[in-house]
Amino acid sequence: MQSFHSPRRLFFLTLSLLTLLLLPGLLLAKETAAPVGQEPSPPFDIAQVSAPETLPNARAGRALFAENCAACHGETGRGDGPTAASLPGPPTAFADPNAVWERSPAELFHTAKFGRIEKLMPPWGNRLSDGQIWNAVAYAWNLHTDQLSVETGGLLYAGACAECHGETGAGDGPNGADVVSDFSDTRYAMAVSQAGWLAGWQAAHPEIGADFSEEQQRTLLEFVRAFSYTPAWTSAYRPGNGVLNGRLEQGTAGGAGVAGMEVVLEGFVDFEPVATFTTTAGTDGSFAFTDLATDPSVVYFASSTLDGISYSSPILMYVEGQATLETTVSVYEPTDDDSGIAIERAHWIVDSQPGALIVAQIYAYSNSSDRAFTGRTVEGLDVPVTVAISVPPAAVEITFDNGVLGGRFQQVGHVIYDTAPVVPGSGTRQVVVRYALPFNGTSTEFTGALPYVAASLNLLVAELPGVEMEVTGLESVGPQDIEGEVYQMWQSEGVTPDQQVTARFSGLLEAGDIDPRAAAPASDGTQNPVASVRVPQLADWTPWALGAVVLLGLVGLFAWAWQARMTHTVGDAKSLLRRQRAELIQRIAKLDDLHAVGEISDDNWQQQRARLKAELLTVALQLSE
Repeated sequence: MQSFHSPRRLFFLTLSLLTLLLLPGLLLAKETAAPVGQEPSPPFDIAQVSAPETLPNARAGRALFAENCAACHGETGRGDGPTAASLPGPPTAFADPNAVWERSPAELFHTAKFGRIEKLMPPWGNRLSDGQIWNAVAYAWNLHTDQLSVETGGLLYAGACAECHGETGAGDGPNGADVVSDFSDTRYAMAVSQAGWLAGWQAAHPEIGADFSEEQQRTLLEFVRAFSYTPAWTSAYRPGNGVLNGRLEQGTAGGAGVAGMEVVLEGFVDFEPVATFTTTAGTDGSFAFTDLATDPSVVYFASSTLDGISYSSPILMYVEGQATLETTVSVYEPTDDDSGIAIERAHWIVDSQPGALIVAQIYAYSNSSDRAFTGRTVEGLDVPVTVAISVPPAAVEITFDNGVLGGRFQQVGHVIYDTAPVVPGSGTRQVVVRYALPFNGTSTEFTGALPYVAASLNLLVAELPGVEMEVTGLESVGPQDIEGEVYQMWQSEGVTPDQQVTARFSGLLEAGDIDPRAAAPASDGTQNPVASVRVPQLADWTPWALGAVVLLGLVGLFAWAWQARMTHTVGDAKSLLRRQRAELIQRIAKLDDLHAVGEISDDNWQQQRARLKAELLTVALQLSE
């Protein structure tokens, strides 16, 4: 059986639809240019630098750096970001130890907060809190060192310094009566550079470490610096004075009581789990967690499980200066009645390649009842199934972002069923399915209908020179210019299952033709890296399915939160998702660069890119809601 390669444009169309049509525009590097008449950035003034309220957290700053800094400074801090060449001068290469040797963390913070307009660096204080800037600075600092170096410095410190300065750098060692400096005091440490510390060391104790090499001196001082920030390789979680008061509620009328049910609290930093706590609900459903980290970079979810279904709180985050949070977790009794199921939003996205249409369908399902729909029996299957997805009879290479056919998804004829439950609420279950529709000749048609009532349906079709399209069943919105490319869009509200949509295409490319979009010149006038490569007629595009594995981890956090009625703190949720989106875009761009210069093979590139695209598509879907 033939298999088809999904062209790169389908991904960018999907991403553009969900992030540009429905969201504010991405922050582009060109937006950082200083407007005419812009006041110059203020010179460094330590009085303008607020000391961090908690230890700056490098891991929490990773996504912030990727979103706001990597475009110029580079993903790994080498000063080689995609916009670096357009700047008046080279950006700081944080990966070079010499670049920060004479600069204190306070200076880096000041530059990040107030910008350097003359160098086209914007003042990030207009967009980020002081705590976020400190975390980004910690990550930037972290880029010129590593765990082995810091641990080696720790051994040198233990032998030469700890007797006076103490194991934690607080100046409380057994012989530290005369020590006045506290390396763990962020207000003190932020104001001193590595060079400043070395000068103080040599002036006060030239005999200590007299036989150390310059590299050993620097290594020891990197360990000292780690007293005042949390490196990316250490645990990002630090207990604090935070309190979470919550209530577990039974959301089904007449449902069982919740007293004694287990409640789990999980903490995440930069999309990675860092802490887990458990307790039980009281007789009135109340629960509490204490001694929690209040660092705003830590994201919490409280959850409880009933009949095998996990129910979650909204995203929980402390803001700076806050020590108490409150939340509610609702659980529901199960049902096999699907009368409350509807589609909140549906997106059909169609692109073409020689000999095939490539289709992505994105559905957000709702449940208006007060019970979790756990499935019903259908003829031909021996497991209960929940929502249905209709696919055309000719569909091949059917894949999903978070499951596989024969596993989570089951097929009977031309209907595919999900087996995952749909909990009460709006858009609590999402499904992303992709497939190819091969055709002969230069014309074909795509026909589809929804299995449920839908609040809205959007159809976007990527334009191809010479292709004509006729769509019935939806209202034309006209051409949409997205990222410099044109797409035709149709839509309808209040769609019913008997509303059939048909898209007829003529003038398509036959199998074996060359896609003119692949041969288009790049924006800088050079030839596109794929221009000389014939668009694959029979290449494997099944690596899309690899996204399912990743979605259980990195993006699965947000899929879970979405399905668990993430209806409060929407701004916080979207902020986290935008950070994740920016990081994924950077990773895809870097991967494309490596492929373009031949550093990774075609197969490896396709597999890694498909995995990242699957992650990004899911993030974009959640951002669009």
